[in-house]
Amino acid sequence: MVVQLPRTCGNKLLVCDHTMINSVPGLALANETLYPIREVSRLSGVNSVTLRAWERRYGLLVPQRTDSGHRLYSMRDIERVKAIVSWIARGVPVSKVASIIDRQALPSLSVAPVAQTDSLADEQLQAAREQLIAAVARGDLLGLERVYGQLFARWPLTQLCNDILLPVWRQYRVQAKQGGASACWALLDGFLRGRLLQRIAFLQPDRASVLLVSLQPREEEVEVLLAALFLADADINIAYLSCLPAPEELLLMCDGGGHQALLLFSDRALEAGVLTRQLPRLNQQLECPVAALGACCELQAVELQQANISCLGLAQRSLTDSVQQLLAGRFDG
Repeated sequence: MVVQLPRTCGNKLLVCDHTMINSVPGLALANETLYPIREVSRLSGVNSVTLRAWERRYGLLVPQRTDSGHRLYSMRDIERVKAIVSWIARGVPVSKVASIIDRQALPSLSVAPVAQTDSLADEQLQAAREQLIAAVARGDLLGLERVYGQLFARWPLTQLCNDILLPVWRQYRVQAKQGGASACWALLDGFLRGRLLQRIAFLQPDRASVLLVSLQPREEEVEVLLAALFLADADINIAYLSCLPAPEELLLMCDGGGHQALLLFSDRALEAGVLTRQLPRLNQQLECPVAALGACCELQAVELQQANISCLGLAQRSLTDSVQQLLAGRFDG
């Protein structure tokens, strides 16, 4: 319940005993909502002790402070906490999470004053996510198709994938694992798989071809398909394999298909056998380059380098340039 008498903190209006703290309209952070640590804990499922540890030990969070030292978090901070939880759940050490999520930039809004850019971007991204969630929650397939098309038309690929589609998909996946929203998860997952496969299946006879192999668990296929969108933006044909076949079969397919590169995607650390035996063997026997993409490039950069495997990086705009350089023989990552 909102208390009648608020107290101020700098340029913030702090509502006592309420979970949300709104800034004073007209100031630099106008219309931004801030949350105390207990509310962040409730929304994210991460206890306050852990949130403080992430801040002190790893610098993963930089909350604002009241005059009395209490922590205040924006919606951007809360989304960051959720992203941290997602990466840790995949086996990423907490010490390496920042290097991954810090590469996911928000869109620039040149028409807005600089001081308000982040807040406006957050609001628009949140509105986009809510549109998608509403269509899924209704089970409205035509509405989902419409929202999906609008998002692709409006947002740059990095923001579309990493700040809208993936967060909503992961949210439903977590809920389904916890015993809820399984129908919503199945609808969105199936819809995205179908639409994304359709997008990367467009072929042109005069384009270079790459073989993209997913090293993800089957239920996480959407992540590799979203990464494939950045590859498709490089104007290449993509032959997609949803799992890693036997090395002999993969060698035959690479050579017989005339592919200019073998790309392997994983947002998890690669298994020791794949990293120490299969990849070096493929790299030695194939004439085309072998490269990794996804979070494995951050998690096992040294090991991949020792195996002489190129690291193209995360699913973001630079991935498009990296694969073009790889095919041109100029990539040194």
